[in-house]
Amino acid sequence: MKTLVLEAIPLLREAIVGHLTLHPTITDVQCAADIPKALDLCTNCQPDLVWLDGELLEVKPEVTIRNFKKVVPEAKMLLFGSGDDSIPEIKKYFKLGILAYLPKTTTEEDLDAALDALAAGHLYVPTSLQHTFTSWLTDPVRKTKSWQKLTPREKEVLNLIVEEHTAHEIAIKLFISQCTVETHRVNLIQKLGVKNTAGLVRVAFEAGLYQRRLI
Repeated sequence: MKTLVLEAIPLLREAIVGHLTLHPTITDVQCAADIPKALDLCTNCQPDLVWLDGELLEVKPEVTIRNFKKVVPEAKMLLFGSGDDSIPEIKKYFKLGILAYLPKTTTEEDLDAALDALAAGHLYVPTSLQHTFTSWLTDPVRKTKSWQKLTPREKEVLNLIVEEHTAHEIAIKLFISQCTVETHRVNLIQKLGVKNTAGLVRVAFEAGLYQRRLI
């Protein structure tokens, strides 16, 4: 993964870059000390992974993360600590689109585990927070709210997407056009707050939206 490291403290930045370059999934690392420089570098190098200094995002996290998503929409984002390591605050960042969170007290083992998870396309939180986050991701109220956003037809389309059916196959199964299938897919992406079909599948499982059909 090509990586962009945004970290304000020089000594810490050097340590992070030094460790990242040893990980087998990391192919190239560039770094920046401030957000404007990081956005410029992202425009040029299009990294697969963006390492964000949480303390630099404290003022306007929503705006900052949205700006990074505009420049590198497919990049995976890892947030490294913040001024508030409370569970509600960390959840806020996941809702904004980060895929991994590491506190400033993280160990090298947790860092390597996070990189492995991101390379495999998974979310990551440190071991000490996993139980809490698992409860949050599978919370019945959260699942119900996500599912209630969708129309009956969108639910059918989502289930078929999860089962790896193509747009052509979905159109045949539901007796609709491929254009209509694509419209439903776009609506699902918007309603569930993801970027692509892979994101739909991830959210479908994480939020319990996929309903296996009985044969």
